[in-house]
Amino acid sequence: PPPDETGAPRPILQYNSNSNGVIDFAGSGVVHMVGGVSGLMGAIALGPRKGRFDPITGSVNAMPAHNQALCALGTGILWFGWYGFNCGSTLAIGGYGNLAAKVAVNTTISAAAAVITGTLLSKFTEGHWDLSLAMNSILAGLVGITAPCSVVNPWHALLIGISSAIVYVIFHYILLKAKIDDPLDAAAVHGATGGWGLLCVGIFCTDVNVQYAQYPNVNNACGSGEQFGVQFIGLIAILVWTAATAGIVFFGIRATMGLRISDEAEEVGMDISEHGGDGFADADEIKARQAASAARALAPVQEPYSQPAPAPAPPAPR
Repeated sequence: PPPDETGAPRPILQYNSNSNGVIDFAGSGVVHMVGGVSGLMGAIALGPRKGRFDPITGSVNAMPAHNQALCALGTGILWFGWYGFNCGSTLAIGGYGNLAAKVAVNTTISAAAAVITGTLLSKFTEGHWDLSLAMNSILAGLVGITAPCSVVNPWHALLIGISSAIVYVIFHYILLKAKIDDPLDAAAVHGATGGWGLLCVGIFCTDVNVQYAQYPNVNNACGSGEQFGVQFIGLIAILVWTAATAGIVFFGIRATMGLRISDEAEEVGMDISEHGGDGFADADEIKARQAASAARALAPVQEPYSQPAPAPAPPAPR
């Protein structure tokens, strides 16, 4: 989601973060956490999609994405674009080339560690290798390294990637348990791991790296633990401010104009109800072909053109 869809939060938070000692190099907090918390408030105000949770048992009904291949392509594009996002936050190349290179290395390591961790966790939690959890784990690793990428070492980035995937998966299941329907897992991917990225600055930063990134390092804040306290206060400020402003916006709209479409429009889909056409006209046909292909694959193997063996002839009378 856009980081400042509530209008005011991001500019105000970014000003206060930068002026009060919070290190958020490329925006784990002021970009991703703001977007994730805003999305969470929107999901709570809107309510779950019809059929997402069983009204009797409360079990979760799967609503998979239309095309996992396109989702994987989009994830790869995001990963590639993250190098511009993180490395570009040096704001200059002259004199900052080595810093930008370190940022790129840390970004790569964190994302790679996160996808391996998330994929393994999906096998444990879902019983199979889950592509959606794996792709979102990549994004979690990228979000988690966005704040500390300039002030940590590569081995720190490895730990940040692993822990970011764990944080994402935990919050993914917490939201499902709480019956909060977040179709893109924005709150878990961007909100939870964005906050974790802010804390990772205080946990893993070194005074040498902070000085190399040209941040003011008063009283050796990393070594003394002071930086962690500053990061924690920054996290709380972002959480409270964003939840309050986004909550006012979303619940205000729900109380006045309304947030949801009608049940009938939701049933047929907004492509048809709002735009007069089906965005995926061949979706049902594709699903039918996939079901038929799966049925053939699971059918018992038989020899082609085989005929049943003839019954043995009865014994001749004596």
